[in-house]
Amino acid sequence: METSALKERFKEFRVLTLDQVSKLHGCSIRTVQRQFAALDVLRSYNRNSRYYTLPDIPKFNTYGIWEYQDVRFSKFGDLRKTVKQLILNSGCGLSGSEIGDIVGLLPRSFMHHFREMDGIFREKASGVYIYFSDDPSLYARQNSKRNQVSSIKKISNALAVQLLIAYIKYPELSEKELSDTLARDSSCAISPEMITDFLSFHELLKKTPDS
Repeated sequence: METSALKERFKEFRVLTLDQVSKLHGCSIRTVQRQFAALDVLRSYNRNSRYYTLPDIPKFNTYGIWEYQDVRFSKFGDLRKTVKQLILNSGCGLSGSEIGDIVGLLPRSFMHHFREMDGIFREKASGVYIYFSDDPSLYARQNSKRNQVSSIKKISNALAVQLLIAYIKYPELSEKELSDTLARDSSCAISPEMITDFLSFHELLKKTPDS
């Protein structure tokens, strides 16, 4: 079996199994495996890792995932490597549900394998495990961002609009003063801490000049 012929098969079918290539070309599984190794093919992380594709075929999304007819591939490799990289690359850590949404799998079908993983640790927040980097500095950034996101979710769209209007109208006010102003003028109850989280998350927080 010529390498060029195998490449043409992949261009035609996009993804293939060992058995499919073996039958299409009338050669042994061992021969196919040698050809796959020479081409450095990618292996699917779902469907029992039975499917393969060429490295230049996938169009990976922002998470490094590519799906073709319910077969999923990752630029990071197998599922374990993929989950680890997703967590390390996340700005605010990831819950099992969030990881499941990204990789397109039910969390209960695979997350129990990741209770212990080098470079990763988990902690419970509001009854849900969140997975973070175990690097202290990265963890601090992820956890801070996670807390900001949790705070922001408590702010309705209407309240966010009122806050932004007040922030633009009174740029000199502190978060405490903005909170008091919104409560007085618009009857909007929002704490200074929530205002700080909101402005910081959207990179609108005024920076304190260096002394």
